[in-house]
Amino acid sequence: MKYENIVKEVIEGYRDSPIDILGIGDGPGELNYLYELTESYARTIRDVHNLFGGDGRSRRVLEIGSFLGPVSISLKKLGFEVFAQDIPEFYESSALRSLYEKNGIPFVKSNLRSGNLPYDSDSFDVVIACEVFEHLNFNPLPALQDINRILKSDSFFYIGMPNQANIFNRVKMCTGKSIHNSIDGFFKQLDKNDNMIVGLHWREYTLQETVDIFKRMGFDVVEKYYYQPKEAQKPSFLKGLVKSAIFSYPPFRGFQVVIGKKTSASKHDFWRTEANS
Repeated sequence: MKYENIVKEVIEGYRDSPIDILGIGDGPGELNYLYELTESYARTIRDVHNLFGGDGRSRRVLEIGSFLGPVSISLKKLGFEVFAQDIPEFYESSALRSLYEKNGIPFVKSNLRSGNLPYDSDSFDVVIACEVFEHLNFNPLPALQDINRILKSDSFFYIGMPNQANIFNRVKMCTGKSIHNSIDGFFKQLDKNDNMIVGLHWREYTLQETVDIFKRMGFDVVEKYYYQPKEAQKPSFLKGLVKSAIFSYPPFRGFQVVIGKKTSASKHDFWRTEANS
């Protein structure tokens, strides 16, 4: 199945009907961002579709941090019963709410900081969180515990995010540079005229850290892998050869995917205060 074609068809819809999620005239920027992530979106819907033998019918999916909806809408087209969630600030966009309503996808607002998702226990066959957890500026464990709660037994948690141990970060550290966002990012995040409300990466993870969290939160890891997206422009022969050699070592690649199966309820008695959450 041509998953990338499905995603591209969905993304083309934003050309004539831009969302401009924060109302700052950034529709074209959003479209460019979506096209940059086409390969990643296609990989996610392929992986999720294959979890169920290529048949999404009667399978309930929740996408956390659904943003503009390319993954949710693509999965809907593949027959899944899809639900979407994002932060209240994005939910304020009437264009975004209309988009989800048009596609028959229930869309809710909630902040993962609360650790409480507005869904019944044992509700979903798969929960997806891509490009989400690196953006959280708080302890993610209560949110992960609630994701465990809303998943059915033997259902799946799919997470995709950067690999902190990628070659670019290693080189930065070796040359005395920070692997984190620049200080400019702090100012941009608090600028009402900039689309950086959740743009910072507060904490990236190595693949082994992700696996460890999964295991301690009631999931058995059924698949894990690194990947490196294709470049928009084909590099020169020599540059391409060097990169091919570098990325032949999987831990040097920029991104990771981990898929866990819920095998037990997560029942940590987390002590939460203003200071630690």
